[in-house]
Amino acid sequence: MIRTVIIDDEPHATKSLEILLAEDCPQVQVVASFNHPAEALVFLRSNQIDLVFLDIDMPFMNGFELLNRLAPINFDIIFVTAYDQYAIKAFKFSAFDYLLKPVDEIELINSIRQFENKNKSKNNTQNNHFEHLLEVFKSGQTAVKRIALPTLEGFEFVEVEKIIRCESDSNYTKIFLQNAPMMLVSRTLKEIEETLSDLPFIRVHNSHIIAKNHVKKYVKADGGYILMIDNAEIPISRARKEEVINELTK
Repeated sequence: MIRTVIIDDEPHATKSLEILLAEDCPQVQVVASFNHPAEALVFLRSNQIDLVFLDIDMPFMNGFELLNRLAPINFDIIFVTAYDQYAIKAFKFSAFDYLLKPVDEIELINSIRQFENKNKSKNNTQNNHFEHLLEVFKSGQTAVKRIALPTLEGFEFVEVEKIIRCESDSNYTKIFLQNAPMMLVSRTLKEIEETLSDLPFIRVHNSHIIAKNHVKKYVKADGGYILMIDNAEIPISRARKEEVINELTK
């Protein structure tokens, strides 16, 4: 059983999530629910928990303040939030799972499956994620410097400016970095594209995303391709050609 705690200042939110978990996720045992973060803090300090569903915007003590007081964190976190798209992006950059309010049944089931399937490396890994999440929130979306990428061993934080290009490899993605070995990431290229959206990257082909900052030149020959600083020749799909050229010449 997955020992779980729910923390949300709205009683109807904790109750509805309890009902959804009972109906759809029998492997989850909700050992406690709290509408007051201070009470949750006392409980979490003295009990071993696997997973916490955590609201952020709560009076007196928000979710971040609660986690700060608990550090080091020895459980996994799924944020349950009504936050805007920027906040969602921050969760993705930091490799935290999240659910939007009102919680969707299918998304909840998928989150629990993700929790079960991943290799859990607690303590330092989870605390690194939390520190990075705070860093992203404080810096602002346009100033994001690092993102968390899931590897076969866990997660690795990578400087955005070092990413040269990303290449699809079935259900995985190859990340090519400047002055560093290639990384194999356990995410599809579409998922990587969503994480990198609003950053200086372009989807140029069904199998390729490139960093604008690492483009060496555009070559018209052979239907058009892009030469990157690592000398890789990246094809441009016909359907994306006009859009890609416009992006490169901005």
